[in-house]
Amino acid sequence: MDGAADLDDLRFHWGSAYLIEYFPGSGRWVAQRRDSHATMSADGPALLLELIREDYRKHPVPRNARPCRFLPEGQ
Repeated sequence: MDGAADLDDLRFHWGSAYLIEYFPGSGRWVAQRRDSHATMSADGPALLLELIREDYRKHPVPRNARPCRFLPEGQ
């Protein structure tokens, strides 16, 4: 599996709060908060989802935050 479906799903649900990328060469899944740009990574999409949910629960991301460090999806 190339991760495209999982990536699309994560972006659909969380993309307004986090920039989300999958790097197939390393197998790393990365999410970056759109407000503080704090970054988290995981070995798979399910673990990244858990990290995102926990991060958001502790500190919700304003949905109007601007992206910074890596390019938004599709650019």
